[in-house]
Order: sequence, then structure tokens, then C-alpha cells
Amino acid sequence: MKSVKTTEKPLFPLLNSKKNEAVILPPLSLYLKLIPKKDEAFFVQYLKYLHLLAIRGLGEKKVHQKSFNYLYQAVSKREWSEKNLLGYLQKEFIKRNLSLSLLLEPLDGFEWVSKNLYPLELTEASPMGLQIISPISRMVAVLNNQTPSFYQPFSNLVFSYISRYVQEYEGLRRILKKSGISTGDKKITQRLKKGLKSEQQLLSVTRGVTFRSKIGFFIGLNTILTEKVVQKINFLVYVNAFLYGLWYNLTTKNQTKEMKIK
Repeated sequence: MKSVKTTEKPLFPLLNSKKNEAVILPPLSLYLKLIPKKDEAFFVQYLKYLHLLAIRGLGEKKVHQKSFNYLYQAVSKREWSEKNLLGYLQKEFIKRNLSLSLLLEPLDGFEWVSKNLYPLELTEASPMGLQIISPISRMVAVLNNQTPSFYQPFSNLVFSYISRYVQEYEGLRRILKKSGISTGDKKITQRLKKGLKSEQQLLSVTRGVTFRSKIGFFIGLNTILTEKVVQKINFLVYVNAFLYGLWYNLTTKNQTKEMKIK
């Protein structure tokens, strides 16, 4: 994989919209607010790794039949220079005592997508969700010292945001369609509304006042994007998201104590 510059911002060409495509969604940089400042550069490079896998897994780059096998061996059996993206991640994973599963699981997930031979609906693509979204959720949890009970409900929230971007970006829908994954707006909207309640319960397993406030904000923002007709993302939308989050924090506190791991 390409060499790494830790000062670079994450770029996601898969999400580029046409100039005349009005996309009513937050900028991707907003989600870095969920990551401690000291870990941002590392997390950006982890996302870049996932993006490179996505290019291969979704057929945006022609790959050899055994490309994912080679990548698996490259990640798990070979030591790379720190100037290389894999080398940088290997070094950081060792330093932070992180499991290599956070690198290998999404690799397996995108390989599965690349070899999928059957029609699949996005909201029912659980294997892809488990192997691609779950590692992102665990990474956010680890960097914020959250318990394992945080993973699954946070994964639901991540999936909701991904689904919203799929709804808005026609180019991304076309890419998924090439991989045999359909993206019906009606089913996505139903899934988003159904997930709101469980996502609000996420606050009951989130530790730390500051991080709870951040999670509440993103849940509130997701509520607005799902239930309201938003013409554009502006300061007022963010204020309302904060107020929603504050309300959820107050009303969901200690409601699901049985979910917590002591």
C-alpha cells in the first residue's frame, strides 16, 4: 500500500458528489470529534487503510484473484517500513497494544463483498456490517476507553450514518450496485427509524461525561437527519442536535444498567 504522511487529512473519493448534487449531510471531518485529539492522526490513517480496501472490494480498482490473500499475508506475516501505510499501522498497533483483528476483519469483509455472487439489500448485509463496521466501532471504543457493551449499539449508529450517505450520494449507490448490493430508499428509511430507539440507549453504556455529550450530539444529529426535512446543515441544526443529545443523556441515564460490564 501507499506511503503514509501522518499530517494528511482523510480523503474519500468514493463519496465525491457532482457539483450540482445538493448533499444535506455533515462534512466527514465532523466525525473526528469522536476521537481524542492525540489519536486523530492515527485514526485518519486507519480510515485511509479502510478506504483503500473499499476501492478494491467495491471494484473501483481491478485486483488480482488472490489480492486479498496477499494483503492478509502482508498485514499478518510481514513487517513493513514505517514510511509505508501498513508499516505505520503495524507500529502504532504494537505501541497501543491493539489487536490485529481490527486490520484483518475489514479485509475479510471487503473480500466477501468483492466475491459476492448474489443480490443483496444494504440493510440486510449483516456479514459486511459485522466485518467492516464493527472494527471501526471497536477502534472508537478502545481510543475512548469504553467497555465491550459499547460496540454493538455504536455499530448501529455508524451503520445509520453510512446509510444516510448512501441515500444522498448517487455515485456511491452505483458503486454498491456493481457489487450486487441494492439500496432502496424505503428500506433504508425504515431501518433508520427503527434504529433510533436502540441508538438512544447507547448512552446508557457510554462512559465519561465529555464522551457521553459527544455521543448524545451525534445521536441527536442522526435523529434530525432521519425524522426531519433538513434543507441544509447549518449552525441551528447543530444546536438542535446538541439539545436532542442533552435530552437523551438526561432521559436514558441508568435505564439499562444490566447492559453494563463492571
